[in-house]
Amino acid sequence: MNKNYWGWIILGVVGYIAYSKYLLSKSINIFYKGLDFSRLSLTEPILQLQVQVNNPTITTADLQNIKGDLYIDGALVGSVFGITPYTIASGSTIINIPVTLSYLGVADLLQKFKTDKFNLKFSGSMVVDFIPIPLNFEYNI
Repeated sequence: MNKNYWGWIILGVVGYIAYSKYLLSKSINIFYKGLDFSRLSLTEPILQLQVQVNNPTITTADLQNIKGDLYIDGALVGSVFGITPYTIASGSTIINIPVTLSYLGVADLLQKFKTDKFNLKFSGSMVVDFIPIPLNFEYNI
């Protein structure tokens, strides 16, 4: 086979992979699922924020990093500095995001749980297959 054809084949494969990752970054959906307090302690105030990631494509992706801030009723209570990498398969994947709470954030969170309702907001970004994707959601609890 002519060397020129190999170049076009390689370019086509690379283009297909890049295009499928671009489609993934545009079509991925993230939904709030819940809060997990099992790792919350006074010495290590970490709250697990559970989100559902829906991948409607047939492409599997690697979630490398998440960073962002958690707000309750507009007040900053914690931050995410990184996560253990996840594989996002086609379909639905549940991800636990470890949010490191400030001590004032723990007190504020406990106070808010005594009331009936509060607003939970996450503002940040995630890196999927080296593509930064905004990660912003708001939920009334």
